[in-house]
Amino acid sequence: LVGPPVEPLEPTRPLPTLPVRRIHSTSERKHERQPRPPSPPLGDRPSLPGTKPNICDGNFNTVALFRGEMFVFKDRWFWRLRNNRVQEGYPMQIEQFWKGLPAKIDAAYERSDGKFVFFKGDKYWVFKEVTAEPGYPHSLVELGNCLPREGIDTALRWEPVGKTYFFKGNRYWRYNEDKRATDPGYPKPITVWRGIPQAPQGAFISKEGFYTYFYKGKEYWKFDNQRLSVEPGYPRSILKDWMGCNQKDVERSKDRRLPHDDVDIMVTINDVPSTVNAIAVVIPCILSLCILVLVYTIFQFKNKEVQQNVVYYKRPVQEWV
Repeated sequence: LVGPPVEPLEPTRPLPTLPVRRIHSTSERKHERQPRPPSPPLGDRPSLPGTKPNICDGNFNTVALFRGEMFVFKDRWFWRLRNNRVQEGYPMQIEQFWKGLPAKIDAAYERSDGKFVFFKGDKYWVFKEVTAEPGYPHSLVELGNCLPREGIDTALRWEPVGKTYFFKGNRYWRYNEDKRATDPGYPKPITVWRGIPQAPQGAFISKEGFYTYFYKGKEYWKFDNQRLSVEPGYPRSILKDWMGCNQKDVERSKDRRLPHDDVDIMVTINDVPSTVNAIAVVIPCILSLCILVLVYTIFQFKNKEVQQNVVYYKRPVQEWV
């Protein structure tokens, strides 16, 4: 964000990379070709089976740092980024990399012992590299009775104080990994972290420990760990600053979401007193009644005139007879 790093962010212990599937030739796929699936829907609806999402569409489930690399999770897919570039072969399915880990995870972080912790709903998983620890998933209650049982929004390991922070809605908890318990006095309001949004979807601390980055939607906030407030000029686009997306990609993503987000809503406000409403109903009724009476009177008058004419013509005939 502040220019090229002094040294590249290389992981201390790189995660394994799965081999890329062999691409069959056209002749080999000729007899296996299936009817083309319908076009994927616009916006951020779940992608169809076999289609890979575009990282520039944003709206991820969570973002985390593992071994100095950024991992971005969305639905059943994830990306690996190094130096703001998506690594070759990604996105990849979560199940293909971390066996037993479900889709649409809520939060993830790397513990001080190098193991990865994933959260979804009221359960959590612990992985050593790409292998799940025996017996997982466990209930979130096992981490501590004070934590929200329905799940968390974000998990953050803050090494400067040796604590793990859990965020949920407008509150946060400080957790002691050694004691496996929440520190006394928690939860606290999220407003202590001045400027960050409620219910953040991801958080990670910078390499030097001076800043903490919070993610939500398509934006991120840069939090100064010394001044305990968000830096001026934030939030900013995480797609352009971290994912390597250009302005054209970001605008195209906005256009795809337009039919779902921009909805015209018509609101009718009734500030007219009830007496005025009653008059507005009674007067048309009276006028309608008057018109009916007038029409009836005219009709009766014409009938009477016709009868008089008949009598007038009958008299001369009778007199003649």
